[in-house]
Amino acid sequence: MGKFWTTGLTVTAVFAAAVMSTGAAQAKAPEVHTIKLCKSYQHIVVQRGKEHYVVRNDNFGHFSECLANRNGSPNFAVVSSGARGGLIEPVAYPNIFVGCSWGICTPHTRMPLRVSKVKSLVTTWHTKTKAKGTWGAGYDIWFNRRPVTSGQSSAAELMIWLDSRGFGANTWPVVTVDHQKWHLEHWVTHGHGKRWNYIQFRRVKSTSKVTNLDVKAFIAAAERHGLMKSTWWLTSVEAGFEIWRGGVGLSTTKFAVHL
Repeated sequence: MGKFWTTGLTVTAVFAAAVMSTGAAQAKAPEVHTIKLCKSYQHIVVQRGKEHYVVRNDNFGHFSECLANRNGSPNFAVVSSGARGGLIEPVAYPNIFVGCSWGICTPHTRMPLRVSKVKSLVTTWHTKTKAKGTWGAGYDIWFNRRPVTSGQSSAAELMIWLDSRGFGANTWPVVTVDHQKWHLEHWVTHGHGKRWNYIQFRRVKSTSKVTNLDVKAFIAAAERHGLMKSTWWLTSVEAGFEIWRGGVGLSTTKFAVHL
């Protein structure tokens, strides 16, 4: 009796292929470990490679809010929010950061670092911003007059907004930084017994992600406007969502800072 063939494969080969296919179908998907942060100011250290960051539920308005982190890597999502309308200021800034903020420092950080010593500062941040409510997605980069790691920084707060929802048309002056157009505004603000320069660059054409954003260029622009001094100290680079109302679904999917 001659050998039986099936499209070029022997019956034995076909059977072996079927067994392998069945085994692959039964293989389990990688397990996802989720950590929830539901307490105000609750935080965890996350890591990608040798880089460490902190995910923090900066819920200073104390409305109910929960974040979720997957597998201890640099990400988080707003999974519940009690922030309601009629608010004149944000009530939460869930964020991920590197550096030192209110006594929390990421492992092996070089911050505080004098501004004059910052030769390069680039960052990548990818987000999902399909969320109802009133919110702004932006970096919050802090500077102090002294190299301290706790309390309120009192030199400058540099915000770089990528996207927002629930605000009217922006009429601020437009400047070009890092090959993009931004609305720029600044004023002196205060809190916790301190006063500091508030500087906001708001992207004219909103986006949900930036890759290798040149923060040094924004620092230089602030210096040209007399809002920053090279003798001050960079204390932290934070990225998150200022929430006035709602915000469920806002998420960070990728974050990195290279200094």
